[in-house]
Amino acid sequence: MDQNIVIEGAIKTIAEEYDFDVKIVRYAASNSEVPMDLVKMVDEGIYCFRGPNDNIRYGNASLCLSNKILRNSGVAKILLPLICDRINDWDRENIEDLLSLLKKSISIMELNPDTYPGFESCGIDPENFPTEKIPDGLSDKHKVWAMDKKGMCLVGDEADQLIHIDELRG
Repeated sequence: MDQNIVIEGAIKTIAEEYDFDVKIVRYAASNSEVPMDLVKMVDEGIYCFRGPNDNIRYGNASLCLSNKILRNSGVAKILLPLICDRINDWDRENIEDLLSLLKKSISIMELNPDTYPGFESCGIDPENFPTEKIPDGLSDKHKVWAMDKKGMCLVGDEADQLIHIDELRG
């Protein structure tokens, strides 16, 4: 197994999944305040090197390593604020973009629960997501967290559902 292929694959996987430039992910992995030995991490994850051919084996090993990299609190400290900045700067055009960013940030927070127990830990107030003006008089059935310019709303106890404003009018 070529460890460099796995390492580069893991970095590329993170970059693609979280919409980062590969250079940013490589920087985070190599400049974490919690140092990582990526070669050793690949060796420890040898069980991930499975599949019917090399492409699949390297892909599986890269995926395992990418999770280990994101579990590093120093890497999270570099990458998570970039995602949180995107949330704060959301352009209000498409609520699905905001939901996607929230899911990405939550996935990193869940891998680092001691460092990032909630959105507040990365400078986001969940009660004040960027939003278009939410009209008064909506049904109390759903908590509305944010609304885009087309009237699509982010709702639900976990801010994980999308409903058009017309369905919320009460």
